[in-house]
Amino acid sequence: MERRTFLVLMAAASFGLAGGASAQQAQKTWRLGMLMPDTAAALKRDIEIFQRALRELGYVEGRNVLFEYRYTNGDAERLPDMARQLVELPVDMIVTYTSGASVARTFTDRIPIVQVAGPDPVSVGLAKSIAQPGGNVTGLTIFVAEIMAKRLELLREIDPAARRVGVLLYESHPANPSIHDKIGATAAALGIELFPIDVRGAAEFAPAFSAWRDKQVQAVISHDHSIFALGTNAQKLAALAIEQRIPLLGPVDQCRNGGLMSYGVNIQALFMRSARYVDRILKGASPGDLPIEQPTEFVYAVNLRTARAIGVTIPPSILVRADELIE
Repeated sequence: MERRTFLVLMAAASFGLAGGASAQQAQKTWRLGMLMPDTAAALKRDIEIFQRALRELGYVEGRNVLFEYRYTNGDAERLPDMARQLVELPVDMIVTYTSGASVARTFTDRIPIVQVAGPDPVSVGLAKSIAQPGGNVTGLTIFVAEIMAKRLELLREIDPAARRVGVLLYESHPANPSIHDKIGATAAALGIELFPIDVRGAAEFAPAFSAWRDKQVQAVISHDHSIFALGTNAQKLAALAIEQRIPLLGPVDQCRNGGLMSYGVNIQALFMRSARYVDRILKGASPGDLPIEQPTEFVYAVNLRTARAIGVTIPPSILVRADELIE
């Protein structure tokens, strides 16, 4: 090989190595804003599932993705300030759930927002349609109004004589109007009178149950907000219902924490699926073009220990359909 040719090849090889190194150093590190209306402890399992799903798609914390966590610790009044912080950093995307998408949307129509689980984005004005959202919000919905109406129907199976039912809602939640409409229509068809109470935190659980005791309610249907579903809050709700010996029907995790029964979605599965939205958007897809997913798998859970504690007999028609029986 001539000396000139050898030098040219060496220079090309060196340039290729240097170019590869530069490309590696220049690899984009995405910053994800995690706007979480709950505590870190309550969402530990969900976040781990989400991160594992992202790793399987090639996103590794500290290498090509950084997480900016904002937990409200159950204080909804902190949510707007935390959403503003993430927008001002700025982050490349906001991942949130329950009412987080509506709050984040008030601060940005540019940064993509992925809703892990929450109300129907169309009904709360965050999307033009399920198939073509058209804005900066996409992700998954659990259609909480329909789910709560289904719980009311299941209550009638458990107790055909139930006529007075409390409804536990999270104050100012964007889905509340649709919940009132849907569950109200179901209650009217079943001949049930509803007694809804909106709360903002665990300190208001006991007063709510005290008010329901005065109204002689025979059961309580709970919203899916995490403040009602997870950890010590769910245990407090279950204890209050057991004390009054009335059925508490709500989300799956609430049932696992002592509620009587659940019909709902697997939130962990939604956290896993939401990683696909993050991946597609980071690869260039517009959130407005990504159809909003609806749940396809629903979970029936029955807490038999709680049933015994309040003296309720679960009909065989429900037991045979249950996906999870908790002893």
